[in-house]
Amino acid sequence: MNPIELKIIPNQTQDGLAYQHLRLRITTQDGIITPDDLQGLKLPEGVEFSQGIVIEGRGSIWLYGYLVHECHPAAWVGCYDPRLQGAVVVATHKHEVSVGQVIKLNLPT
Repeated sequence: MNPIELKIIPNQTQDGLAYQHLRLRITTQDGIITPDDLQGLKLPEGVEFSQGIVIEGRGSIWLYGYLVHECHPAAWVGCYDPRLQGAVVVATHKHEVSVGQVIKLNLPT
Protein backbone atom coordinates (compact mmCIF):
# COMPACT_ATOMS: atom_id res chain seq x y z
CA MET A 1 0.00 0.00 0.00
CA ASN A 2 1.29 3.44 -0.90
CA PRO A 3 1.91 5.73 2.11
CA ILE A 4 0.23 8.57 0.19
CA GLU A 5 -3.55 8.38 0.14
CA LEU A 6 -5.43 10.38 -2.51
CA LYS A 7 -9.19 10.94 -2.45
CA ILE A 8 -11.28 12.84 -4.99
CA ILE A 9 -14.34 14.67 -3.64
CA PRO A 10 -16.86 16.53 -5.84
CA ASN A 11 -17.35 20.06 -4.55
CA GLN A 12 -18.08 23.62 -5.61
CA THR A 13 -16.54 26.99 -4.89
CA GLN A 14 -18.31 29.65 -2.83
CA ASP A 15 -19.37 31.17 -6.20
CA GLY A 16 -20.92 27.88 -7.33
CA LEU A 17 -18.19 26.69 -9.74
CA ALA A 18 -18.10 22.87 -9.76
CA TYR A 19 -14.67 21.34 -9.22
CA GLN A 20 -13.03 18.23 -7.80
CA HIS A 21 -11.22 18.36 -4.50
CA LEU A 22 -8.11 16.15 -4.37
CA ARG A 23 -7.34 15.50 -0.72
CA LEU A 24 -3.96 14.00 0.10
CA ARG A 25 -3.05 12.28 3.31
CA ILE A 26 0.25 10.79 4.44
CA THR A 27 -0.52 7.48 6.13
CA THR A 28 2.90 6.67 7.65
CA GLN A 29 3.05 6.66 11.42
CA ASP A 30 5.73 9.35 11.50
CA GLY A 31 4.20 11.41 8.68
CA ILE A 32 7.35 11.14 6.56
CA ILE A 33 7.47 10.08 2.92
CA THR A 34 10.37 9.65 0.50
CA PRO A 35 10.64 10.36 -3.23
CA ASP A 36 10.41 6.60 -3.87
CA ASP A 37 6.81 6.82 -2.68
CA LEU A 38 5.91 8.59 -5.94
CA GLN A 39 6.50 5.36 -7.85
CA GLY A 40 3.15 3.83 -8.68
CA LEU A 41 1.20 6.78 -7.23
CA LYS A 42 -1.80 7.47 -9.45
CA LEU A 43 -4.78 9.77 -9.30
CA PRO A 44 -7.99 8.14 -8.04
CA GLU A 45 -10.35 6.56 -10.57
CA GLY A 46 -13.07 8.75 -12.01
CA VAL A 47 -11.29 12.10 -12.19
CA GLU A 48 -13.27 14.42 -14.49
CA PHE A 49 -10.66 16.45 -16.32
CA SER A 50 -13.38 18.70 -17.78
CA GLN A 51 -13.58 20.35 -14.34
CA GLY A 52 -10.97 22.06 -12.21
CA ILE A 53 -9.07 20.29 -9.46
CA VAL A 54 -7.99 21.71 -6.10
CA ILE A 55 -5.17 19.89 -4.30
CA GLU A 56 -5.28 20.03 -0.50
CA GLY A 57 -3.41 18.35 2.34
CA ARG A 58 -0.06 18.31 4.08
CA GLY A 59 2.72 17.22 1.76
CA SER A 60 6.15 18.07 0.45
CA ILE A 61 6.74 20.54 -2.36
CA TRP A 62 7.88 17.70 -4.65
CA LEU A 63 4.66 15.77 -3.95
CA TYR A 64 2.63 18.86 -4.88
CA GLY A 65 4.77 19.29 -8.01
CA TYR A 66 4.02 15.71 -9.04
CA LEU A 67 0.28 16.09 -8.39
CA VAL A 68 0.05 19.38 -10.33
CA HIS A 69 1.77 17.62 -13.24
CA GLU A 70 -0.62 14.65 -13.07
CA CYS A 71 -3.63 16.99 -12.91
CA HIS A 72 -2.46 19.06 -15.89
CA PRO A 73 -5.18 17.77 -18.29
CA ALA A 74 -7.86 19.26 -16.00
CA ALA A 75 -9.67 22.48 -16.90
CA TRP A 76 -7.61 24.20 -14.20
CA VAL A 77 -5.53 23.26 -11.16
CA GLY A 78 -5.35 25.06 -7.82
CA CYS A 79 -3.51 24.49 -4.56
CA TYR A 80 -5.41 25.14 -1.33
CA ASP A 81 -3.88 27.65 1.07
CA PRO A 82 -5.58 27.76 4.48
CA ARG A 83 -4.21 31.27 5.13
CA LEU A 84 -6.17 32.51 2.12
CA GLN A 85 -9.20 30.26 2.76
CA GLY A 86 -9.09 29.36 -0.89
CA ALA A 87 -7.16 27.79 -3.72
CA VAL A 88 -4.51 29.59 -5.76
CA VAL A 89 -4.86 28.71 -9.45
CA VAL A 90 -1.48 27.49 -10.72
CA ALA A 91 -2.51 26.22 -14.19
CA THR A 92 -5.53 26.76 -16.42
CA HIS A 93 -6.92 25.86 -19.82
CA LYS A 94 -10.15 27.86 -19.35
CA HIS A 95 -10.98 31.56 -19.40
CA GLU A 96 -13.25 31.27 -16.34
CA VAL A 97 -10.21 31.31 -14.02
CA SER A 98 -6.72 32.78 -14.31
CA VAL A 99 -3.31 31.87 -12.92
CA GLY A 100 -2.78 33.57 -9.57
CA GLN A 101 -6.50 33.91 -8.88
CA VAL A 102 -7.61 32.89 -5.39
CA ILE A 103 -10.79 30.85 -5.56
CA LYS A 104 -12.71 30.98 -2.28
CA LEU A 105 -14.06 27.65 -1.11
CA ASN A 106 -15.18 25.68 1.90
CA LEU A 107 -13.30 22.45 2.46
CA PRO A 108 -15.44 19.35 1.88
CA THR A 109 -15.97 17.08 4.86
